[in-house]
Amino acid sequence: MTNLNLKWFNLEALKSPWAILLGICSGVYIGFFKPEYVGIVSPMGVIYLNILKMCILPILISAIALSIGRLKSGHGDTSFMKRMMLVFAGSVLIAGLVGVSVGVLGGPGSSLDSNAMSTLGSIVQSSNEPDLEISIFTPYKALNDKDMLKDFLYGIVPSNIFHALSTGSMLNILFFSILFGLAVGSIKKEASEHMLATLDAIYVSFTQVVNWLMYLLPFGLCGLLASNFSQVGIDVVLSMLKFITIALCSFVVLIILSVIVLRIRTGNFIKTAKAFKEPVLIAFATANSLACLPASLNTMQKELGYDKENVDLLVPLTFSLCRIGPTVYFALATIFVAQLYEVDLGVSELLIVVLGSVLAGVATAGSSGIALLSMLAIVLAPLGLPFEAVIILFIVIDPIVAPFRVFTIVVSACAVTAMIMPKLEKESGNERIELPIES
Repeated sequence: MTNLNLKWFNLEALKSPWAILLGICSGVYIGFFKPEYVGIVSPMGVIYLNILKMCILPILISAIALSIGRLKSGHGDTSFMKRMMLVFAGSVLIAGLVGVSVGVLGGPGSSLDSNAMSTLGSIVQSSNEPDLEISIFTPYKALNDKDMLKDFLYGIVPSNIFHALSTGSMLNILFFSILFGLAVGSIKKEASEHMLATLDAIYVSFTQVVNWLMYLLPFGLCGLLASNFSQVGIDVVLSMLKFITIALCSFVVLIILSVIVLRIRTGNFIKTAKAFKEPVLIAFATANSLACLPASLNTMQKELGYDKENVDLLVPLTFSLCRIGPTVYFALATIFVAQLYEVDLGVSELLIVVLGSVLAGVATAGSSGIALLSMLAIVLAPLGLPFEAVIILFIVIDPIVAPFRVFTIVVSACAVTAMIMPKLEKESGNERIELPIES
């Protein structure tokens, strides 16, 4: 009897699939059917997510600076760097092309019935932009707006890294981490080794905090899911059902393609699928890609057996630069807005959508929710399409779309990392080794 009681109070039970499933079901039930209890359980989710976010920046900075510092001090392989840049650029460009192609072929903003147009128009009008109200009969006339691309490019380099850290400006932090890592790898060997050891200690310490946090995952899931599902507006969902369906199908296709790439690179589908259990749960619970970073690092290193040094460099960089989920979403959203206002986009305009979606996707690094959706202005502004009026439409449906978008970021980032890293093959027993990188 005593042994049973001890087993019942074992903390490891909180990490079991049953405890996690209970947390998910409770959150969904409260969000949909018992919204009066959301205020009670949502603080658990907020606290859980805040602690997770607290650990992300130290892990991100130490992982990137440590990896680049070691790569620089060891005179890193230039072919590896070229392969990394080629895969990064190719991945995001393909994502932009996919988003535009699906939008043009699927027509998410065209052929909507009068009820859907009326609902969307009333929502847009309520956004205090009456001059941009959707009209069923009068096509929208493009407005002249300032070019945000130049401001975006200027904003990559931080003037004050502490301000960037306090505001969570991910591109600024990424730029600083890369530059700092290069500097650490370039100084005298003795000083470099001390700094690298310090960075490694920071990385390991905050990773340990994240491991402790996994015991609270069922409670965090309950609070976050209850809060997210309670915010879903049924009228808007029905009116934008065509757009939501096309967006979710696009994400599912990208996820399947990423899983196929991981299967090819790792050689074991079942083990790969099981390895992503934790990132999947965190992605769908938090709808925040950076919250999934520690779990993704653990998946690639411990579960799949990739080299820690390269994973610590590639996974954070891929999370920040290869934003395939937001890139596809922004391209689709831009096509949706253009079709909604009956604006014809030619080849040059579609090219702007592709490149703008890539830049907007990169700009979303570290962002979620409204902050992420606000980057849609980078794509809409050069085309003269309205942003302030339509942003409310995407905000209302984001609790449905965001988890799939985030999971696409996570799985595609790991797939891109696997494409850059040497291919895994089985050794004797269950040991796994890395083959040399293909030319």
